[in-house]
Parts: sequence; C-alpha cells; structure tokens
Amino acid sequence: MLKVGFERADVEVVAERLRRLFDERRRAVQLSLDGTLVTKPVPVLNLFGRVVRGLPVDSSRLRVLEPQPHRKLVVAVDASARVLFNLGSAAVVGGRVVAVAFRGLRRVWERAAKRVALVSSRLEAAEWLARVEYEAALRALAEVGGPGYLLVDRSLVVAPLYRLSTRELIRRVDVRASALGLALVGVPKRTRLALDTGEGALGYISALAERSVGRTAWYYHPLFREESLPPWMLGSPAAARLSELSASALRLDVSRRALARYEVGEVLGEVAALQDPALPGYPYPLKAAHEASRVDERELEADRLVLLEELRSWGVGERLLREALAYSSFKERSIWGDGP
Repeated sequence: MLKVGFERADVEVVAERLRRLFDERRRAVQLSLDGTLVTKPVPVLNLFGRVVRGLPVDSSRLRVLEPQPHRKLVVAVDASARVLFNLGSAAVVGGRVVAVAFRGLRRVWERAAKRVALVSSRLEAAEWLARVEYEAALRALAEVGGPGYLLVDRSLVVAPLYRLSTRELIRRVDVRASALGLALVGVPKRTRLALDTGEGALGYISALAERSVGRTAWYYHPLFREESLPPWMLGSPAAARLSELSASALRLDVSRRALARYEVGEVLGEVAALQDPALPGYPYPLKAAHEASRVDERELEADRLVLLEELRSWGVGERLLREALAYSSFKERSIWGDGP
C-alpha cells in the first residue's frame, strides 16, 4: 500500500492547537480554541439545533465516590445491529436485543430476541435500534419491581427527530421504571459533552479531579442547572470515575425523575459497586448485556439465510437477493458501515 503523509501545514496547525489546548488546562485563566479569554470553562451540549450551556466547572461540585454494595435488582439492556442486505437506497438491518437481570453477582434471568427492519437512512436505523432497546426494557419491567436500577448504554435523550411513538415509548419506560422503584441510568459509550473552550468535558474534569482528590473514585454533579435542561433530556448528566483502577471517566445520565427520590451520590455509589473485575470502572450488567447481544460473522450469515427463507413465503425473498447482489461489499461498507 502506498504510504502517503498528511499535508505538513495541516499537521503544524493541529499540533499548535493541541499544544495550546493541553497547556491551557493547567492555568486558571484559559483561552478557547478561537482565542477568547475564559476564566472557568463551561460544559456545552449542542444537540438538535439547541445549545445547552452548563455551570462553570468548579472543584466545589467534585465529590469522592464511595461504592455502596447492595443486593438490589439491576436490569441492563443492550442491542446490536448489523446490515443484512444493502439495497443502495435502503438496507435490511437485523440484530439481537438482550435484557439481563442481576442481583449482586448472580444472574437472575436473561431475555433475548432477534429483530429485523428495513431502514432508508442511518437516522432511521439509529431510531430503530433505540426503539428495540426501549421495547425490551419495557417488557423487562413487566417482570420486575424495585428498588433497583435499569441501565441502558445510551444517553437519556428523547431525540426530537424521532417519531412521536418512539419518543412516547422512551418516556413511558422512564415513568414505568420510576413507578416500580427502579432508577433509570444511561451510560453512553460516546458523548458530545464538551466545554466552551473546545475540549472534551470528561478529560478536563478528570484532570481537575486528579489535582483535587488524586487517584480515587469520584463524581462531578451537576454539570447543568435543572431549569436549563430541555424537556427532551430525561437525564441529568454527571461525570464519574467509578473505580480508582479505571483509566477513564464516564458520562452517566441519571433520570431526573429518579433524582426527585434519590440523591445522586447514592445512585452513583450503588452503580459504582457494580464493578466488573476484568473491566474496572464499568458496570458488569451492561458488559454482560453487550456481550450477549453481539452478532458475529457466522451468525450474521446464518441470519441472512433464515430471513431469505422466511421472506420467500411472502414472495419477496428472491427479489431481495437480486437487489442485494447488485451492490458490492465496498458500497455496503462505505455507505452503511459495519452496522448502523
């Protein structure tokens, strides 16, 4: 493969901006990426055309986190999605959604289902994935009661771009969980939470915590005033390092409805007690749900065959296969990626 370097001028600009960003973290007065003077950076969320500005980052909102072992029921939900057939302007996506319940280290039960859909965009695929997860959560709530926790691997946001029925489903899960005594907590794998200086909020708060409380577990809350959060944000975001052995901090969205009943330190302390020894700093029920929902290549091929056979009885199996064969694996990867 031909090795091609980046444009030198681009590299120099990136290096200079990174140097300035990293150096300014150590100063009380900071410069944003555009050179604006900032005394205390502010968390910012830019979602769906609305900018939500938080409270200036200050060590007064930083607390040492004490894990609080418990025997409460913890339900975790996760789903995976893969492209089964690429049709160019649309795709047939399939996957597995899993709900798993723990009490302490003991797995109480596990429920899994295979799901499939035809989607015409990545947004539609993302909404479908969110919907199947929350539908699985709602079914799981029919079997359980609190006190305890319902963990999902996404931020607690009701995207305004989703259909009304999807938005109502997400809110119904939050209301139902609260009524049963389970606190809904979102632990997103990725976050758009940043500072007005342009750097990531989690990295900055982690550096602040390192100076203030050392290499220990900690949490930082609130990042935003309650009244500033839009109604489509069901959770109040917090930053936390759940274990002193963890290399990184997480964003955790705690249901605002749950926070009307519980203290945030109590919730995060009990979530912090759900440690996976092999992955410190991340709740093991969510890891178990994630691993159970994964679909490998062999299963993916088997799913394609099963779906084709089922669709033949509807008279569309052969047409689907012909359409899919018209598009190369290169197009599938470049347009849809490995999965929505």
